Formats: sequence, C-alpha cells, structure tokens
Amino acid sequence: MNQEKKIEKVLEIALTEDLTEYVKLLKLLRKPLPFFGATKRIAAALLKESLGDISRLDLSPDKFIRKQEAGSVVFEDIKDGRARLFINIGKNHGISPGDLIREVVKRSGVDGKQIGKIDIHPTYSFLEVPEQYAELVLLSFENVKIKGVPIVIEPAKKRKKNG
Repeated sequence: MNQEKKIEKVLEIALTEDLTEYVKLLKLLRKPLPFFGATKRIAAALLKESLGDISRLDLSPDKFIRKQEAGSVVFEDIKDGRARLFINIGKNHGISPGDLIREVVKRSGVDGKQIGKIDIHPTYSFLEVPEQYAELVLLSFENVKIKGVPIVIEPAKKRKKNG
C-alpha cells in the first residue's frame, strides 16, 4: 500500500471506528514522555514507523482534506467558522454543558476549548464546533447512548430570522 493510501486509511479509521482501546494504550504510552507534546510525538512516531521516508510526499495543506462527496453532510447553520449541531438530549435527561463537552472530547478527540456555545433545552440541545470538525463529531456519535438515551446528532437547521 502506498503512503497516500495509508494516510487515507488512517483518516478513515479516525473518523469511523471505535478507538477506545487505542486511546487507553495512548494514555499509557504518554506517561514516560514529557507532559507537553507527548500525544503529537507518539502520533508522529507511529506515522514514521508506518510510512517511512516522507520527503517526497506532497504535504500541501489541502492534500488530505476529504473532498465533498455527493450525498455527504451539509451544514446549513455556520457562523464565524462554527457549525451548529442538534443533539436529542437535554435538561430533562439530566445533561449539562460539561457533560456534552466531555462526550464530544471523549468520542471525537476535539479539544474541549474548541467547542463553542451550548444551548440546552428540555429535550434537546445545540452545540457549536469548528466547521472543520463538524463531520467528525457527527460520525463519532453513531450508535451512542448517553444517560441511556440513544443519541441522534445532526446538523442544525438554519435559524429563522425573527420578524
């Protein structure tokens, strides 16, 4: 398998598979390394081991960004680079903003500081994530239950203008 195919496969796995056991292993591998940058160094070492010499690989910024495919997810409500997502869990389920942030971080790996505004209603919530991570967050919540509730997360519909 060539280097580009390996990279595409890594991205596909990162987006679609349950990596819980690997995250546990990663936490163990981080312990003997310096606190800052340990995860990046481990990821880089794994890429080096898997890919070998990448000096001839095209590393332009948009090279490995997934192309929009027919039928792929469309995010209607995007503002200031953040996509607004709907999730079918709210106050009545005992969910808090912290709970939602923890779930997003745990499942998608997105940094919690990157999560924007969270609106919690009685039976549903909205949260904003950086546009480039929105599809990753959606995919990471497939077949998930939170507080016993089977989760449905999808792009929020465009907000209606008042008046």
